[in-house]
Amino acid sequence: MQDIEKEIEYCFYINKIKNAKISFLAGDASNRKYFNVILSKKKLVLMYDDNHTNLRKFIKVSKYLEKEVSIPKIILNFYKHNILILEDFGDEKYGKILDNKNKSSLYLLATKTLIHLQKKNFKLPKYSDEIFLNESNLFFNWYLPFFKKRKFNKEQRKFNEIFPNFLKKLQFLPKTFVHRDYHIDNLFFLSKRKEIFKCGLIDYQDALIGPCAYDLVSLTQDARIDVPEKLENFLVDYYLKENSLINNKLFTYCYKILAIQRHLKVLGIFCRLLVRDKKDSYICHIPRVKKMLQSNLMFSDFKELKELLTPLIDQ
Repeated sequence: MQDIEKEIEYCFYINKIKNAKISFLAGDASNRKYFNVILSKKKLVLMYDDNHTNLRKFIKVSKYLEKEVSIPKIILNFYKHNILILEDFGDEKYGKILDNKNKSSLYLLATKTLIHLQKKNFKLPKYSDEIFLNESNLFFNWYLPFFKKRKFNKEQRKFNEIFPNFLKKLQFLPKTFVHRDYHIDNLFFLSKRKEIFKCGLIDYQDALIGPCAYDLVSLTQDARIDVPEKLENFLVDYYLKENSLINNKLFTYCYKILAIQRHLKVLGIFCRLLVRDKKDSYICHIPRVKKMLQSNLMFSDFKELKELLTPLIDQ
């Protein structure tokens, strides 16, 4: 952290930024760090990321989204120093303000915002079956070694043989913008704005073009919070009413496959964060993710997948 702070100080010095007040705000699952910064009495957010590829992607996707939804405006661009100075969305992150009174309205707002975004055309890379499969394998490469203390090469090979057959149906869903981490920690409620602009988005630099159900799954089957089944069903029904051309049976199948894929991925990532990156704040969510994974595997079409994965999930 000291090296980062020194780089920020040097960046401000050579760019003649004086009297800035800086304090650490948050880190995330990546190496990205956020700081509160006050410049000319204005509260802003400093984002530090020494991965220039990620910074370039963040800037690129920001240009696509800036007129469509609420995202933090890039106030100052110090790309060469791994730094962007961003608009501050304040303290009303979904994860902090959700309660029984506002939960339905906030989730509906996020769903409406998602539907709006999915009607736009952006030139982004595709969410390929290869990417889906590689992400799913994080379960075998990190989760299983962490809990089972042995390798499951035979089961992993079997999974890689059969799972692409389940992914094939995704091609029949509309291809849209996919945020890839559309969950409560990346959404803000901006009460002074209008309509969908009340929902602010962050952490969208990994966006791709992929199956339309993915972000809805991320929102309604969130690793970080229990979303009531009644609310999940309401949001899915609302989404389908607003996208009446989508076959409901096909959507249900793809929704559950994407949920399985994402939960496998998340289980692997949470264990990798602990083992490799010494970040232990995510491990507490594993029981919830396991429960959601097991629930989706109960779908009658997934019998073969259920028989393979259930013994590996159970401890």
